[in-house]
Parts: sequence; C-alpha cells; structure tokens
Amino acid sequence: MTDSAPRLKLKNRTGWFAAGIEIEQALKLLPDGAFKTFIYICLHARRDTGTLETSANALAKNLGKASGTVRSHLRELQAAGICRCQLTQNRHARGVIEIAEAFWPYDQESETAIEQEEAAYVDRVKKILLEQACVRSTFSLADTRLAREWHAQGIPLERIEQAILLGCVRKYVSWRNGRSRTPIGSLRYFDATLAEVSSQVVAPDYADYLRLKLRRLEKLWIEGHNPPVEPNYLVNR
Repeated sequence: MTDSAPRLKLKNRTGWFAAGIEIEQALKLLPDGAFKTFIYICLHARRDTGTLETSANALAKNLGKASGTVRSHLRELQAAGICRCQLTQNRHARGVIEIAEAFWPYDQESETAIEQEEAAYVDRVKKILLEQACVRSTFSLADTRLAREWHAQGIPLERIEQAILLGCVRKYVSWRNGRSRTPIGSLRYFDATLAEVSSQVVAPDYADYLRLKLRRLEKLWIEGHNPPVEPNYLVNR
C-alpha cells in the first residue's frame, strides 16, 4: 500500500491570488511596510490586468495606515520597479496602480480580449438578474461596476446564478411570511448571498433545485397572491 499526498481544498474560493516566485522577489526588494502594501494590492488587483483602481485615502483606510505613509510605500514600490502608480494629489480621487509584469504571476491578455470577455460576463449577469420577477432594475452603472468586480475576482457565473436564485427564493419566502413586497432594485442585494454560496461546497444540481422552488413562488408573486403564512425556512440543502 503506497502513501499518497492528502487532497487539498481551498476554504475560501475567492479573494486569493497565486503567490510564487514573483512575490518572493518582491519580498527581497521591499521593506516591510511597502511589502504589506504590495500584498494588499495583489489581493485586490484585477487578475487579467494586474491593476487596482483606488484612492490614497481608501488604500490608507484599508491598510490602517496614514495616507502619507501609504504614499511613501507606493513611492518605494515605484522605485523598485514593482508598481506603476497613477494617483492624483487629491487623496479622495481614484487612480490606478499597475503591477509590473515581472512581479505579477498571471499572463496579461490583450486589451481587446479582456474587454470582450468582461462584456460577455457582464451581459450574462445582467440577463440572470433581470429575468427574475421580483427584480425591478435598469442594471445601473453601479450594477455594471459590481459585475466587473466579480469578473476581476474570477467568480464563476454559475456561482452568481446560484446566489441570485437563492436570494430571490428567500425574497419570496420573506414576502409570504408577511414582509414587504418591494422588488429588489440592484445587484448589490445579492452580494452577501454570493459570499455565502462561494464559501460552501455546492452540489452540481443546486441551481436546478433552486429553480424548482422559484417557479412556484414566482407564479404567486406575479399573480399577486399572498396565501397564509408559510414556515420561515431558509433555503439550504
């Protein structure tokens, strides 16, 4: 009988990036403060471009540092040739930080290919959202930005569909238990639900299971019926 290595499984499937030789090289070049700032940028940068849109104030707040300290760290990143920073003197204005290719572990695709892939992804998210009867949305600019963030984070479309279906089922159940019938107005409504389903191991047929529940509840919603209160259950499996 031969020994085999244990099968490893990620506890969280989002919010991480591939840390390899590029990070080791940066560790050798940067002092501790600048390296911590670099790791934060890596964790939140778009995987396809190695860029992060942010402001000096937002970066300082998220790192728990003074704005001047963070700007000093960014200068060290630029001096080491690790990042290119395009932040304005206005601490509140958003700019772009781009990680140099030599220090980014992902191949950077052509801009056209990236834009096409992102556009298709956003269109699919929009379709899934707007086909739900309990959603009243024009798919605003804020919705588009959020969908782009999810694309940059590498969140699979099937996870987003599961989150939207689950969120809508819970909305219908809440309504049938006497809560407001106010429609869902934005994609942001499903942010927490997406985090929930992304942290769990979900069966391949979970979306089909949700669709079955959705059909009956959606029919009642469309017809405007509000029958006797149902048990206040959560949709889990």
